[in-house]
Parts: sequence; structure tokens; C-alpha cells
Amino acid sequence: MQLETELRASVKSPAKVNLTFDVTGDLPGGYHSIVSLFHAISLEDVLDLQIIEGASDNLEMELNAEFVGEPGVFPLDDSNLIAKAAKAFHLSTGLLKKKLLRVSVSKQIPIGAGLAGGSSNAAAVLVGLNELYENPLKEGELFDIATSIGADVPFLIRGGTQLGKGKGEILTPIAIEERLTFVVLKPRQLAVSTPSVFCAYDQWVEQRDAGWRPVIDHEAALQSLLSGNLEDATKCFANVFEPIVFDMHPSLASIKQRLLDLGCWSAQLSGSGPSIFGVVANLEMAHMVRRKFKEDETRGDSVWRKREGWEIDCFIAESIGCGVQLLQKRHN
Repeated sequence: MQLETELRASVKSPAKVNLTFDVTGDLPGGYHSIVSLFHAISLEDVLDLQIIEGASDNLEMELNAEFVGEPGVFPLDDSNLIAKAAKAFHLSTGLLKKKLLRVSVSKQIPIGAGLAGGSSNAAAVLVGLNELYENPLKEGELFDIATSIGADVPFLIRGGTQLGKGKGEILTPIAIEERLTFVVLKPRQLAVSTPSVFCAYDQWVEQRDAGWRPVIDHEAALQSLLSGNLEDATKCFANVFEPIVFDMHPSLASIKQRLLDLGCWSAQLSGSGPSIFGVVANLEMAHMVRRKFKEDETRGDSVWRKREGWEIDCFIAESIGCGVQLLQKRHN
């Protein structure tokens, strides 16, 4: 007998880039304190949630995904942040008892890319479930659950531009009216582990003098963004992880330099990488840059292709002023 569908929702799940990123100290539990300008962009996944009556007393889950480009490592079990978010919601509300939750993900955000795709998916599940059950969790409770799942998850609930501190969960929204335009490049065959980069960061701090650190002026970047001086703002963007990750994977520096040579206002690593984003003046420029990278790849004469065998997935995106968004919901 086919079970009747009870609740259904579709949720849009955006990526994020770090316009600035710095590590500022240590926190209890082995964590690091950071300061970062988080920025949501229009590179997005879509999650379809379906809740029906289950056969077990406990929450059951089915997870599947369709990919644009290489799937990468996308677990379809309890280790996925989607499953962790659903279980955390149920633990707080008890509303998924004897339910089967089916989650289908249309993936466009590359995996292991420093773009917070997994965190965004988790935020989308929390928001989607809360909306389907008529908001049993207040905003503060939702943010507390998000923080317990991952440092980037709280930001992606609201999105836009926010200054993040602590582990990334202490957030100050910033009202930016002007839109930035991005070209985001991800080597298809490369993923980078965030914990490994934090570990390498600790080693760099011990072994090198202070001169290795990029100069990061969050306040200057913020003031330029607020005043609408986008090109000036990009001169203040920087990421403390960049020299570390470039040391691990030197061809990433060649990708950055190619973006700058093509006229991008700025180019840098996002998060722990390996994605590199360039900021350009407009969408026409973005399409030109993407075309040039495709031409490089077709000719096979790029450094990263010759040295590493990397193919580059190239995405065009713009600023968005929101986080995860409910597209539709249905109660049967």
C-alpha cells in the first residue's frame, strides 16, 4: 500500500564566499576564533523535502542527489549534514517521530570546495522543516541548532553579507546595496579538508615569522562596500589560508594569477579552498573570463592542466541579499 504524502517543500540553498578571512586565536575544544566577511552568492542547490508516515518509531531518512559536474564525495548516510540537521530538528521538537523524510538534492555547488555547500544544505533542511511545521522553533532556537551542526550553518539561514566572529556563529548583518559579480573556479579533481588546513595553519604560526600573513583589513573592506566603492573594497579582500593552501597545491596560485591577468578586480581563495573566486565589473566581463578559461582548457596549455591534470569547473554568480529560501510548501 502506498503511503500518503503529508508534507512537501522545496528550498533554495546558496553558496557563500569569504570576502575576508582571518584566524584570530584559539577557543575551547580545539576550535579557532575567526573574523570573516561572509557573502552569499547565486550559486545554489535546490532541496526537495517530502515527509510521509514511516514504518518505524524513529525518524527514517532517504537521501539522494543529482549533480551538475563531478559528484565528488557526497555521502548518502548519517554523516551528511542534511541528516544531522534533520535529526537535530527532531531532537528539539519531536515532530518527526514515526516519519519518513525523503530529501532530494539538485547539486550545483561543488563539494569540498570552500563554498559551504554542505552547511547550506543543512540550513535549508532546518528552515524547510521549521516552515512545514509552522515554525515551532523561534529564530534564536533555530540558530542554536544551526551552530551545533557547523560554523557556517547559522550564516546561511539569513545569508546576504555578514561579519562573522567566534567560530563564525557571532554574526552582524551588513546592508550592502551594490551587487558584486563573481567568477568561481573549482578544480574538478581536487578537494581540500578544512581540518587539515587549520592544522597546517597552526604549524605555519609556529614555524614562520609574522611576515607570511596576508594583510587583512576587514573594516576598510566593509566601509568601501557600504559606500558602494566595490573596486576599492576588493583591494582589501584577503584570506589568511591562501599561502597555506597554495603551498599545498601550487597550481592554485597559477589559477589566481590567470584571473588577475584577465582583468579581475581581485582574486583569492574562498574559505579553506580549493575554489578561487575572481571579482569582476559586470556579467559581460564574467562571461569573457569563463570563456578564456574554457579556451585554456581546450588547448591544454594551462599550468594546472599540464602539471596536475586538473579540469576547471567555472561558475558565474552574483551577490544575493538572503540565505536559504523556501520556494514552495504543500500540506496534503
